[in-house]
Amino acid sequence: MIAVGDSLECRVESLAYGGDGVARADGMVVFIPGTLPEETVTARVILKKKNYARAELLDVIESSPRRIKPCCRVADPEDGALCRVPGCVYDHLDYAAEVEAKQLQLEGFLRRMPGIEDAGILQPLPSPLPLHYRNKIVLHTKRAVRGMRLGYMLEQSHRLMEIPACPLACEAINTALAELLASDATHTLREGANITFRHTPQDGALCWADSGRPLPPPHAALLTENTPAGALRVPCDGFFQVNPQVGDELTRTVAAWFAEGPPAPEVLDLFCGIGVLGFACMAAGGASLTGVESGRAAVAAARLNAGSLGAPATFICGEIGRDSDSWTARIKNPDTATVIVDPPREGLPPSVATMLAASGIRRIFYVSCAPATLARDLHILLRGPYRIRRVKMFDMFPRTAHFETLVEMQQVCPAFPRPRISRAKPREANGG
Repeated sequence: MIAVGDSLECRVESLAYGGDGVARADGMVVFIPGTLPEETVTARVILKKKNYARAELLDVIESSPRRIKPCCRVADPEDGALCRVPGCVYDHLDYAAEVEAKQLQLEGFLRRMPGIEDAGILQPLPSPLPLHYRNKIVLHTKRAVRGMRLGYMLEQSHRLMEIPACPLACEAINTALAELLASDATHTLREGANITFRHTPQDGALCWADSGRPLPPPHAALLTENTPAGALRVPCDGFFQVNPQVGDELTRTVAAWFAEGPPAPEVLDLFCGIGVLGFACMAAGGASLTGVESGRAAVAAARLNAGSLGAPATFICGEIGRDSDSWTARIKNPDTATVIVDPPREGLPPSVATMLAASGIRRIFYVSCAPATLARDLHILLRGPYRIRRVKMFDMFPRTAHFETLVEMQQVCPAFPRPRISRAKPREANGG
């Protein structure tokens, strides 16, 4: 039996959700970060549980042809060693292979869903930019002898990794970061502060401390994002997809699927944010829109956006999961209604999933950034008269373990057409 401290030589079989390579030793599953399928490696066991173990990579004996030179590394100011940017678990993997791995992980989560064999598991959408795609980053501060340091916190550690430039951030943000580091403004920051950098093509790059006090360049309360639904106002610290190009493709896909029918023009958008998905459906044939969001600033922006777009929409500031039935009560005719849900990583509150399963609403679009909670919620929704029609993965977060998933569900009806299942490999993307 293996034990903590043992050195193993093993063959990596696959990639688990989260990015770890999966190997086997003495009949036990071993998770090894930094490894790839088809690699033979040596690793040291650092944790052992009843059914699995974790190990740290010591050496790659036989390398995968999909391994690349790491692209998300930053020199540690203390010893000069190159360190992986926290969260960039796939920075050593060819980008096309990363997308393929994430697609397989998604299919693994969906494998036991009722009726999934009849659903369309569509081609994944890679990001056009595997690097320098993020329009927002949040750095932390820590005081050192030579002054205030800005960077990311290392995983499972209280150490701060100083970041002179983030490989995932757009170039405008990295330019703003360099200007801030070269200025005197860092001397006014308190230790432990969060520094947010945000960029839009119209507003440029902005940054501010979590105290709300602006840093150069000037702070703006509302930003403008050009989306497939139109130009929308967004609170500077509110939610918006961090990969604008992939976010736009997700919005277009929701609108296209909505327009393909069957007709269900009354739209209820839960966790609506500033309303982008609901507005896109309105432009694609929706008759009315009701959005529900807990953030007051987002609701105010959504109402402003509805006015500028001339969209018949009502936006409510409310905590979804409390008095859930009140939201469905606003639907005049469930058989002609569509619900969009785009919850945070925690997924739907159980009461909301149960309510939707019994609502009789004709169509449900579920946008998820966490496949585990998506699978949990789908199991509840599929207890009702619903079946999955189609699923598509969007690689919103290249080089990280995360991705976005869009699921369309409909009430079971013999008349609705099932799309052709496509399991072709994803198209190539630039970079890697």
